[in-house]
Amino acid sequence: MRIRVAREDDWKACLAIDGTYETESAWQMEGVRGDGEWGALFREVRLPRKQRIAPFLTPEARAECWARSDNFWVAVEGRKVIGYMAVSVATERGEARINDLVVGEVYRRHGVATELLNHAIEWAARKDVEHMILECPLKAQPAIGFALKHRFAFCGFQDGYWPGQEVGIFFRKRIR
Repeated sequence: MRIRVAREDDWKACLAIDGTYETESAWQMEGVRGDGEWGALFREVRLPRKQRIAPFLTPEARAECWARSDNFWVAVEGRKVIGYMAVSVATERGEARINDLVVGEVYRRHGVATELLNHAIEWAARKDVEHMILECPLKAQPAIGFALKHRFAFCGFQDGYWPGQEVGIFFRKRIR
């Protein structure tokens, strides 16, 4: 497997990768208020049965995200695109944001996402980026597990961030 900059002719292959995933658990957010304090509590709950979750963004919205990204890499096995990652940089904040990270179902849990992440981190370090931000829906248990496995720290959330008013949750990893 190798990681390379995506070419325009890779976009069709990337759009063909199924980004749906299965989960047996989800995260619930609860607002907490007290005397002189407020906060949010996130609790992992077991679902009554496995659920298959489809991506929130339409193919058109995903392609627009890729076009706005500062970098769009693909993981390639032979000539086949098996995963991709889109990253945007906010130099004024010293951060790079992972906007989209998808690996084909057959290739998941084989280190492809980790290789894409490592490639992005090496690139970001050369660009004087201080933090890498990973954004994902609150229901995306596999993405949350990936973030925690790779030592990203929870750094915030935004209600109604994703289509359908889904909560967006954010994790940060210090690069330098």
